[in-house]
Amino acid sequence: MMDIRNRNLAEVAQADDFIVSDKLISLLLTQVSENKVLNSVFADLFNPEGSEIYLYPITDFVQTGMPVNFYTVVESARRQGKTAIGYRLMKLAHQAEAAYGVVLNPEKTQAISFSSADKVILLAED
Repeated sequence: MMDIRNRNLAEVAQADDFIVSDKLISLLLTQVSENKVLNSVFADLFNPEGSEIYLYPITDFVQTGMPVNFYTVVESARRQGKTAIGYRLMKLAHQAEAAYGVVLNPEKTQAISFSSADKVILLAED
């Protein structure tokens, strides 16, 4: 989405997969200006041959219905050659005020019980 003023239209349509590009670019430039090392990370993410962001079933990484912390998810993903950066709780998928269930860079020690419908957000090369 090129114009942040159109964000309300996306919310009315209940679109949960749009990106406000000006906002994203501003955040990216701020991160790189504060930490030059991040430039190579972003270069890999935006390179067509580099890592991509995927949503995988949480069941590929941890058992559901029992509390686990995000460290457990990160370690399970690492063993599969992937980098866990967050998760999506599908019970909140239609709630804009809850970021559609998306949690990036979650508190690593907090226990959470995932359902079998939930997703883990990963950086991976597939």
